[in-house]
Amino acid sequence: MKKLILTIAVAVSMAGCSKQLEKLPQGKLTGGNVFTEANDFVMATDAAYLPLTNRFRGDWGWDEGSSIPRDWVVGDLMSDDAVKGGGSLGDQEDMRRMQTFSIFPENNNVLGIWRFNYKGVDACNTLLAQDGAAVPGLDPALLKRMKGEAYFLRAFYYFRLVLNFGDIPLLVPEKKMTDNSVRTPAAKVYEQIESDLAQAISMLPASYDADNYQRATTGAAHALLAKTYLYRQRWQDCLNEIAEVEKGSYLLLDHYEDNFNGIGEKGGEIIFAARHDAGKTPSQGSVLNAVFGPQGKGWGFEIPTKDLVDAFENDDPRRAATLFKAGDKYLDGSSYDPAWSPVTGFNVRKFMSNVNPIDDGGVDFAYIRLADVILWKAECHANLGALPEARTDLERVRLRARKYAANPVTALPPVTTNDKNALLSAIQHERRVELAMEGHRYYDLVRWDLARTILAKAADADPLKGYKDYGNGWQSFNKLLPIPQREADLLKLSQNTGY
Repeated sequence: MKKLILTIAVAVSMAGCSKQLEKLPQGKLTGGNVFTEANDFVMATDAAYLPLTNRFRGDWGWDEGSSIPRDWVVGDLMSDDAVKGGGSLGDQEDMRRMQTFSIFPENNNVLGIWRFNYKGVDACNTLLAQDGAAVPGLDPALLKRMKGEAYFLRAFYYFRLVLNFGDIPLLVPEKKMTDNSVRTPAAKVYEQIESDLAQAISMLPASYDADNYQRATTGAAHALLAKTYLYRQRWQDCLNEIAEVEKGSYLLLDHYEDNFNGIGEKGGEIIFAARHDAGKTPSQGSVLNAVFGPQGKGWGFEIPTKDLVDAFENDDPRRAATLFKAGDKYLDGSSYDPAWSPVTGFNVRKFMSNVNPIDDGGVDFAYIRLADVILWKAECHANLGALPEARTDLERVRLRARKYAANPVTALPPVTTNDKNALLSAIQHERRVELAMEGHRYYDLVRWDLARTILAKAADADPLKGYKDYGNGWQSFNKLLPIPQREADLLKLSQNTGY
């Protein structure tokens, strides 16, 4: 199958497995059997958000990449911030292969990243293909907003795909681009992302009511566009979009930890997140409690490294909000036992909640928040030589952390350097500790051209403890993941160099 006309067929080919077609998500909509009532459009819009969420989908399907999104496997496990963990060294071996850069095209994490994002693209294309003008009771203003959400989400999914795989099949049915056997150059994919975000900005509201707080806004679209410019080193373009973000009502929460414990989900710092609600039927909660939870309380994956712990400055309160270590209280009020994490003695705290069952957590997963954007701003200013402005941006983030240190007078002193490289290093450090375990570190190391050095083969590596366990080390071809073998075989796609 090469030329696809119906957008819903995209998911069929991208899945590459007829078995998957028997497990379509509840509420799956196609242009052939629905879109006759106003609520069909609401359901289709909601479906476009589902691939972002960390919900249990009724079948773990690890080998088919269908359990949960794998962004954290790349963003954290492939960096110096985390190691695989699990029940043993061989538990989820494909994760360890990502960590050690012995990645094969058959890796189920690679397949998962591809599939989840193309499922999102397909859901967006399905909605965008509908006219809706003759549907009874469908408010034209609501239809416009929902299509704006679809444009934003399609851009979001394509950004993750191009970032991980480079040249990819670009499926834009309204432009007659429906051939999933052709890899479109990355530059053209970015052009489409920019086009989709421009459409989204013209169609989305700045905010929603409390029941719909998770939906895409104009602020989220400007922020995502800023991020695409950041990754292409278009510093001034990035700053221009950040200026648009800052016209909104976003603010840094007073308490840093409230971004990750459910308290501050509507507080103004989170710009875009995947929504999770515990106690719903069918389940709408997060399974990260199970995945990240300590041994005996969860599965113990995504284990913070001592190197990350040591990166926090003395008296930085963000450490305790990010991970558990000896002397901390666990979520249920018990004393944290480092033996729960036999690899490094640490566990993730961010996005965890004390719930039963553990695979039904109620904490949203933040993809973009204001502190992240402010640090983009600092980085752009520094690269443009505007060092005073960069220091001001950096101080905004450090000031919030310093405020709740045990001794604010001495903790986290302001960065005062007038040296551009030193300031950029300070910004890089701040991104690491501010955004730890949020899936950004590996991508940062790659775009800063630091991956080869920091993730190099180490003579003192200890695989049993995950200490510098980078195998033969990061190589330049690791900048991209391999095209999943199932998709390469099915669609006759060329493979990325090095795989």
